[in-house]
Amino acid sequence: MQSPTHRPVILCVDDDSVQLSVHAAVLSSAGYEVLTATNAAAGLHLLTHNLVELVICDHVMHDLSGTVLLAEMKRIKPNVPVVLFSGLPDAPEGAEHADVFLTKGMSSPAFLDVIRELLKGRAASGGNRS
Repeated sequence: MQSPTHRPVILCVDDDSVQLSVHAAVLSSAGYEVLTATNAAAGLHLLTHNLVELVICDHVMHDLSGTVLLAEMKRIKPNVPVVLFSGLPDAPEGAEHADVFLTKGMSSPAFLDVIRELLKGRAASGGNRS
């Protein structure tokens, strides 16, 4: 059981610093602890060295696509839910590695609802915090 002061840790990976800042601000204001990475290598480093409980990743990045990055993250920590974010209207090839595919432009309340549900599902299944 988690303590009342527990703040779930969410890792956001996006090479667009504006989008990354927006996600971090929305999540922080909702009570989450947010780690940010502007490239795939930094995201993998943060995932492997922190107790990350959920990952949000952009699809189109300069160094590695989000689908490839999420596949690697799932290989490393299969119990950590991952969200693939994209400006594309349809899920790209490889999106099956993500637990949820979201399109950019959704409202903050809807975005936070998805995050809460993923974290609730993780807690209900006894999600491993490794």
